[in-house]
Amino acid sequence: MTFLRKVWVVFLLVVSGPVWGVTNMPIALADFPEARLVFSSQEPATDYVLALGNYKKVRGLWRVDEQRLSGELFKKTYQLPDNHSALDGYRFVTEQLRSHPVRELYSCSARECGDSNSWAINHFGILQLYGLDQYQYYGAFELTSAQHAGIYVTVYSVLRGNKRVYLHVEMLVSDQSNRYQAATNPTTMVRQLRQQGYTVFAGLRKDGSGEEKTYGLAVNHVQALAAALRSEPHLKVALVGHNYQRIPLDQQKVKSLAYAVQLQDALVELGIPRERIIVEGVGGLAPAGRGDDQARLDVVLLPAQSAP
Repeated sequence: MTFLRKVWVVFLLVVSGPVWGVTNMPIALADFPEARLVFSSQEPATDYVLALGNYKKVRGLWRVDEQRLSGELFKKTYQLPDNHSALDGYRFVTEQLRSHPVRELYSCSARECGDSNSWAINHFGILQLYGLDQYQYYGAFELTSAQHAGIYVTVYSVLRGNKRVYLHVEMLVSDQSNRYQAATNPTTMVRQLRQQGYTVFAGLRKDGSGEEKTYGLAVNHVQALAAALRSEPHLKVALVGHNYQRIPLDQQKVKSLAYAVQLQDALVELGIPRERIIVEGVGGLAPAGRGDDQARLDVVLLPAQSAP
């Protein structure tokens, strides 16, 4: 989607003391030792842009892959102590996030993030975040536990030319409490497949109630997975369905296989060759990663010779 933001500058008031105590975030994040809070706010957001890619200028307009959300927005910007890097700040926050059930939607580092100016001015509207392109880190995450449904966190850390390091965190509590609204960036999906051997397909949608519930697919998630597979035409994957309903195992397997077949058909319709995809239904035999869900789909990277 396309948008052009009015450029605005936040004049920052530097204060000392605990960083996260000024505005109560919905989830607790520890203070970065000896960091200085430079900006803090809490406000309603009716058209929040969750950036799921880097900014590119097309025909004079800044464009970014995005998910539009609304809800209550918490922001914090702080300056790290001397002798700490932008990567230190980024890791400090993201490692805390990973102590919760969390889904990485998009991340980038250094020049792959694009121009720092576009993040500082066009996205965040904070001039102090304008730094060196080769020393910047950005990540967008979704908390996926039931009690944190609808909470999205973005983290941006950068080294400025004056050697000061700034860390900015935004947390949106969406007024749509359902999870998995945003699809994972295709580049991030490919990286997850290569690094950990699988990625979770978060676009399986429950329809109905009780033991007769059925599941459909969210279009934006299917499109993102198709884009990931198109970008790497030699990758072959297995779609593995899981079902944890209180029904006999053979019925679990039938249902879980149906989820995988449904996704396979949707990907084929978007131009992905069927021979690049195999399907499996394991019912409730793989409980790891279940969480509070009764069904899920995993995308597993296959060696080339494993696919038919």
